[in-house]
Amino acid sequence: MANQIALKIITPQGVIVDNPVDIVTVRTITGYMGILYGHIPLVSTLIPSEMSYKINNQEHKLSIGGGILQVEQEFVKILTDEVDIIN
Repeated sequence: MANQIALKIITPQGVIVDNPVDIVTVRTITGYMGILYGHIPLVSTLIPSEMSYKINNQEHKLSIGGGILQVEQEFVKILTDEVDIIN
């Protein structure tokens, strides 16, 4: 089984997601990006859009109101003002 990357989505109301996931897909100011375990570290601005993540091949979709993306090799952290669960 492939390594999973830890995903944490944080809003002013608290932590919305805190799970190990297979892949995270987000939209930054330069376009959509897929993030897997071992990704190079980066910090980027997220624009309001849909994002998704997969756990054991099951996709979860969210709508986020923009924010900040921080990526390290073993984790992804998203700071945003607004999150709505789509499915």
